[in-house]
Amino acid sequence: MKKIFLFLFLGLFLNSCNSYLGKKLSKKSAEDIDVTKIEDACDCVEAFETISANFLDVYGNKTREELNELNDDKKEKIKKKVDPLFEKRNEVNEHCRKFGITYKRFTNGQTCPSYKDLSKNAEKLEEKGFK
Repeated sequence: MKKIFLFLFLGLFLNSCNSYLGKKLSKKSAEDIDVTKIEDACDCVEAFETISANFLDVYGNKTREELNELNDDKKEKIKKKVDPLFEKRNEVNEHCRKFGITYKRFTNGQTCPSYKDLSKNAEKLEEKGFK
């Protein structure tokens, strides 16, 4: 009985809208993006926002210069996480050109819900020396 109660409690805790851990575990990932399902400019903006957020998660609060100073093992770990993000970004970028949106120029999506978040992420990445 205790195990069932614990299981239900954890399930509710992780799925709670106010749960930080629940939000962290349910965060969108670039690997979940299916380019064939991107049908308009807003889908592109949302995809780039997800990818940019994933880049920020990997880089943490480090700048490009700080990452260059890391030892080779740590650089390799980061590279293994970042390479798939670059691949996905390039794939989405190629697909979204037909909507007039790229990872560098996404102003055609200003009316999209994810635009502000994408702009903030792009600004943070640029401040850190990434673009």
